[in-house]
Amino acid sequence: MALILVNGRLAQAIKEARNARNMHQDDVSIETGISSAHLYNIEKGYIRADQDKLQKICNLFDLNLEKLLEDEDLPVEGNLSEIMQLIEWELTENLSKAMEHLRQFETQQIHLEGKTPLLEMNCSYLRGKHAKMRERHDVAIQYFKQVISIANESGESLVHNFVCASYYGISQVLHQQNKLLPALQAARHGINSFQPDGERTYLYLLLCINQASILEKLDRDHEALRLIESLWDDRKYMDFSDARLNLYQIRVEILTKQGRFREAIQFAREGLDLSRLDRNIHRQFEFLSSLGVAFSSLGDLFMAKLYFEKAIQLEPKIRRKYLVSTTYTQLGRILMQQQRYEEAISHLKYAIELAKEDEFYLAKALSVMGECYYRQGLELEALPYLNNAREIYSNLKLDHMGDNVLLLISDISLRYQSSGYENSLQTYLQNQIHKQLQGVNHMFNFVNEPPDA
Repeated sequence: MALILVNGRLAQAIKEARNARNMHQDDVSIETGISSAHLYNIEKGYIRADQDKLQKICNLFDLNLEKLLEDEDLPVEGNLSEIMQLIEWELTENLSKAMEHLRQFETQQIHLEGKTPLLEMNCSYLRGKHAKMRERHDVAIQYFKQVISIANESGESLVHNFVCASYYGISQVLHQQNKLLPALQAARHGINSFQPDGERTYLYLLLCINQASILEKLDRDHEALRLIESLWDDRKYMDFSDARLNLYQIRVEILTKQGRFREAIQFAREGLDLSRLDRNIHRQFEFLSSLGVAFSSLGDLFMAKLYFEKAIQLEPKIRRKYLVSTTYTQLGRILMQQQRYEEAISHLKYAIELAKEDEFYLAKALSVMGECYYRQGLELEALPYLNNAREIYSNLKLDHMGDNVLLLISDISLRYQSSGYENSLQTYLQNQIHKQLQGVNHMFNFVNEPPDA
């Protein structure tokens, strides 16, 4: 059985001939004995097919197989990187079309030059990005790891920075899954594998920003701020507007957590102006929310509420609704502090509903809801929310972020002589000792999502 490549010209000729005779693929299948599914793939083109079967189809439609094969369009030598870059760009415009173009080009290249490591790495990397954009996280990580494996075996990828790019992709996916420590490890592997004289030089900046974002979420604020300040003086990040805005956002969050609220407001206002000029709705939402947090921390609840309400106006334009939950959570916190409990609970219920897609934000909303009931003396109503928040933090291996939750659970359990309060109290004390030794100051933090590659 001789396999030949069905090029674009042949595929198009077969499809046009079938349509001209008003035949369906099932009709052709009956005439030739070739399955409809195989005919469908042949008409898409750029697959390897049995020459005898292709000849049967061409005989049916009076097509000259040899002539059509002679018209095969050969790729320009050295065009691999350029075509792959175009397909990568197309991923942002039309995912399905990009993947079809990748399939066609891959098949053509294998037919002409064989399966080279560089081709394999390009294709696996783009399929990984495609899976990540489709939120098929496990599949994405599998493809990115495939790139790293091929690179390590072939040894020719360093200049292309595919290893670095793949580690960045893995770190992004793990970050989105709230697997923060593995995400941090992947980011560091990416930085260590970065080749400054290679392609995709922007990756170093993105990896550093991702690393800073993860460190901030882990409350390792001194490390995060030191990293941001090292990037701040290197104005290369200005070339990438979303990276610049993300640096502003992380810096605002850290300053807020450190109690440096007026500095946080200054950077947040600058970031809000820049995001407005860039028409970046997502970042505008973040800065408005962060300004609400800062003013709330200064005790200016009037201004805080105004900023949160402005942020909420942008809600319909935010694709990932769980990100909006943070604003409703903090607005609920402000109303709680004003003892407007009914309004606070209404906002917090909505925050919990929005955050169901992401446990990190869900735990925050649950913990504030629990505190809201606790402040009203409704300890037994508070306990389910607090226990759910504690369980989530434990599952995410972020126990240190649930210290306030543990303290309230311990107090409620002690008051009602519930079992297990000793364990809750002991865990809380251990966390406090660890944080004192590490110099950690935990406060409520807002969303910060690193830009995509």
